[in-house]
Amino acid sequence: MKNITKDNKGITLIVLIITIIVMLILVSVTTFTGINAYKNSKVTQFVTQMQLLQSKIDDLVAKEELDNTQLSDVTTPIQQNAISSAYSNGEVTNGDSTKYKVFTPENILNILEVDSVQNDILVNFDTREIISVSGVEYQGKTYYTQYKLPNGQTVVKDKTETNRELSFNLTTTVDGLNCNVTISNIKISNGTLSYAETDSDGNSSNWKIIANNTVKDKKYTTNISKSGNYTFKIQDNTNNANSNEEKITVTIANEPKTNQTVQPYNYREDSDKWAYVQKDGKNYLWIPRFVYKTDSEEIKFIKGNSNVATDNTYINSNDGWKLNNKFTTSNGTALTGVWIAVDSINQKGLNMVTLLNSSNAEILNEI
Repeated sequence: MKNITKDNKGITLIVLIITIIVMLILVSVTTFTGINAYKNSKVTQFVTQMQLLQSKIDDLVAKEELDNTQLSDVTTPIQQNAISSAYSNGEVTNGDSTKYKVFTPENILNILEVDSVQNDILVNFDTREIISVSGVEYQGKTYYTQYKLPNGQTVVKDKTETNRELSFNLTTTVDGLNCNVTISNIKISNGTLSYAETDSDGNSSNWKIIANNTVKDKKYTTNISKSGNYTFKIQDNTNNANSNEEKITVTIANEPKTNQTVQPYNYREDSDKWAYVQKDGKNYLWIPRFVYKTDSEEIKFIKGNSNVATDNTYINSNDGWKLNNKFTTSNGTALTGVWIAVDSINQKGLNMVTLLNSSNAEILNEI
């Protein structure tokens, strides 16, 4: 009987130890599962919130209802760190902080009508990518967007992009050695407007940005101080494959020397709107200082009375360029241009070289 009792006590102790071990395992599993469930709920909440904000931004862009220039630029270290981290993670396609605008919680409430966001978000209107400055941790790594998280979605291209009209108008106003170009009748917001000089082969390079994010029907202006051919382009930021170009020729020349009001004029090769005035019942045309080649009809206007043309090339007489002696007074003073009397202000068919070479041409230095 004693042996039987001892065996029973031994079995009871082993069972107790096993039971404790099993309970410890169950407690550990339950605790671990609870922590994971909490973490997963935070990720799910973050993804849901960021997708809601994405839909709001997409809607504003599609409806062209937001001038994002009114938003703040990225300035703080925490904002810049969120962008650089998201870019390093491969979450966004652009790590340039100047491409992003800041939505504060107040902006998010007033503009996007979402009241549950407590931290800034950063929006790239070129790509419509959205970054949270706070981010969320997932599997030991902090993510600042929802795009690569479970159930995350990438940016959807604008469904209305095929209906976005990319046309625009160009008008030029020449004021002596400056040409102001006005770009108007822009049909889309969220486009990039730029221009570049075009070479003789029709190639354009060194594009200069006029506006990163156009506003529909807003006018834009830029100043050009070099004669040449230029291409203006608008590119749809919602689909970078869509763009439209317009080409213009800019010709600048020395402004007329007169106290009279001169109507808008232009000295392009195809122009018939040279500067003119009337004095003592006569018509006078302004001929800006220029050089020409006798073996062709090519001319180049000169900056002031220098040896540099308005296309920024240096004029060398050894290259065949000639200067009419009427641009120099009898006492050797170089003139920036002359007034020449004509029968009619109808300038079609007139040739500057022919006019100046006329032996009986009436020339005035200033009117």
